[in-house]
Amino acid sequence: MMTGLRTAFVAAMAAALFSAPAAMTTAVADDDEAKKEPGCAKLGASGDGWADIHNVCNYTISASVEVDGFDPSCIQIGPGGVGRIGLDPGDVPYYAYVC
Repeated sequence: MMTGLRTAFVAAMAAALFSAPAAMTTAVADDDEAKKEPGCAKLGASGDGWADIHNVCNYTISASVEVDGFDPSCIQIGPGGVGRIGLDPGDVPYYAYVC
């Protein structure tokens, strides 16, 4: 009888311990997503040594583009604005992302 109670208690405690951090992580992730929505940065036109990033959101973001090798430093782009980022010669931007 005592073994069954102990097993049930341990199972209940394990469930509580595993669900509490997940709930806290979800809450934090939701707050971060409100500040850094991945869909805000959109790759625009590009050429040799540059790329345009469109901010489609109504708040300021920091963004960059994915290239082979080292990605360029993030730039700040105002709500609904376009920012031009410098690229190394030969870099081809694949997509824009929020930093």
